Amino acid sequence: MTAVTFANDMTEIGCIAVDVLPTLERRQHGGFETKAGITRTVSTLTALYEAGDIGDDEVEAAMRWQRDFLYAKFGTVDRSVGATVQEKGDVHTWMLSRGKASLRISKVRESLGMCVHVRLQMMLNEEKSFSAMARVLFPKLSEARARMKVSAQCALILEQLSAYYDAQRKNRVLEKNVLA
Repeated sequence: MTAVTFANDMTEIGCIAVDVLPTLERRQHGGFETKAGITRTVSTLTALYEAGDIGDDEVEAAMRWQRDFLYAKFGTVDRSVGATVQEKGDVHTWMLSRGKASLRISKVRESLGMCVHVRLQMMLNEEKSFSAMARVLFPKLSEARARMKVSAQCALILEQLSAYYDAQRKNRVLEKNVLA
């Protein structure tokens, strides 16, 4: 019996490492990007950025939210999402930092609303396309119209998320200045 482990888009079987990539036929249709040696489907975040609907601040806010969500929910850090700090400590410090990440996600959800939270999950964690999100959110509309609505909503949500993080940063700076 051979043990199979999955790590960083590689399947390791015994001593043989095999790339797990889309088939050649699937790659011909496009919709893939390779960053840091990892091949993924082009995300809605990338599509919005390349269309000019969002800027760097919104992309950074989305990546920050996604890092917090993944860490809070699963206790994992996706290095391809831009995590740069490696946390040190024992199981207790890890659990405390997971709790803090969960609190940050809860504050975003309370501030921006559950509808925003659901769309962020669909867009960033489930990596659904605009069409797939449109089928869930607007099943009675035509696909083209629903897709356009979802695209506009996602851009607006990311702008709100960026503004939320900016406001939080400004509040921390003000509190630090008042206490100093």
